[in-house]
Amino acid sequence: MKRAPAQPSPAVRAGIYFLLALLAVAFYLAVAYLQNGAFGFPLDDAWIHQVYARNLGARGEFSFFPGQPSAGSTSPLWALLLSVGYALHLDFRVWTIGLGVAFLGASALMTQRVTSHLTPRARLADWFAPLFLVFEWHLVWAAASGMEILLFVFLALALCEAFFARRGAWYLGLLAGLLTLTRPEGMALAALIGGGLLLPRSDASMFQRVKGLGVFAALFAVALLPYLAFNLYASGTILPNTFYAKTAEYVSLTQENFFARWLRMYRPPLLGAQLLLAPGLLFGVWRMARAKKYALALPAAWIILLPLLYAWRLPVEYQFGRYLMPVIPFIILYGLVGTELLFQKISLRLLRRAWALTLAVLLGAFYLLGANFYAQSVAVIQCEMVAAANWTRENLPAGQSIAAHDIGAQAYFDARPVLDLAGLVSPEVIPFMRDETKLLEWMRARGARYAVFFPTWYPQIARDARVREIFSTDCATTRALGEENLKVYRLE
Repeated sequence: MKRAPAQPSPAVRAGIYFLLALLAVAFYLAVAYLQNGAFGFPLDDAWIHQVYARNLGARGEFSFFPGQPSAGSTSPLWALLLSVGYALHLDFRVWTIGLGVAFLGASALMTQRVTSHLTPRARLADWFAPLFLVFEWHLVWAAASGMEILLFVFLALALCEAFFARRGAWYLGLLAGLLTLTRPEGMALAALIGGGLLLPRSDASMFQRVKGLGVFAALFAVALLPYLAFNLYASGTILPNTFYAKTAEYVSLTQENFFARWLRMYRPPLLGAQLLLAPGLLFGVWRMARAKKYALALPAAWIILLPLLYAWRLPVEYQFGRYLMPVIPFIILYGLVGTELLFQKISLRLLRRAWALTLAVLLGAFYLLGANFYAQSVAVIQCEMVAAANWTRENLPAGQSIAAHDIGAQAYFDARPVLDLAGLVSPEVIPFMRDETKLLEWMRARGARYAVFFPTWYPQIARDARVREIFSTDCATTRALGEENLKVYRLE
């Protein structure tokens, strides 16, 4: 009789996840560096996080401008983690990417644990689901982006695993609070899991379940209230400025039919091999519900809930759908488990093997395509926002303020005062941010001598006789992608 091959220990298996996460991200960084000749981030928002982190780590204050408390960050927990690198005088690039790699590996580990609650198939839980996540191109892109996405993914998975494992309500509440401190929409998943504590259980009476929900809510509040109080102190609102600014900036998009907006939200997260998992996802959740395993099926509602929230308030798909990326791990794990159940109904082995091969090929193909997407995104930010900030630092008189729509790289590389046309750190602009006449009046009244923006964002201002172009990035990469170049204007 043949012996089953020895399986790696959990510690060794976890080490493999983290090693593969490192290799997956390193390849993206290498492709971007070879194409661009420099390190960078694929989003200007990553530089906003760096500004907050630098002030927090070096000055001990949560601010965008030194000495001015700011409620402009939607991810205070991510800024706090980034600030450790500045406090320890570590290279911010190494520290930031290291965190991305760590949370990609940790998310793979948590995917393994969550999947093991859903299926007895060890190979599916231990290898297929975690490795699918490690090489899913959106998530590798996110791990190398300098953004909080993988921290949010990890905490979302950890919250669901703790719910499945029936860990203490206080622990669940704390995780839910940390999740919301990473992204405000984490509150929706927290509410989902909190509601799940009331589901009937053979080992807990209704009184015990209600008591557990109370403990959950109390710890959630303990984790969250200091941040809400800070927002109220700094800006007069409970939620960060970014929430109000983004919804005001894109309010015109909410005029479309809501159902159409909601369906459109699924295009970015399903762009990849995970599209093949959609039938299995639906079948698996249906089977769980039919078997009355409501607790196991509950986190799958996150796949519906998060796109619904964005369709309602911020129906945008840009930057490869970064706001929707947190649903991808749930599509993967529920999709794989459901597909396994679906294939138990299909006896044709050739079909199963063909499906598995197609899935693997698509996963690899999109992973490679994603590396090029990442390199292009980094190139655009480097030769637009970073280049413009370096030019203003070197060519404009010191101390004179600049108005800018994208403030991350501008503030990181040029220390002069900045007025934020997008309202993230200048919330007073939010009520009239799409009224170009009032916006120009506001810039001039606030003493801005220069402005940095893409002409199509503010065409009326760009054509105004009192506004004169003095610099263009002239970035060929951006033009090759069919986009325009960032320009610097002098306000006369």
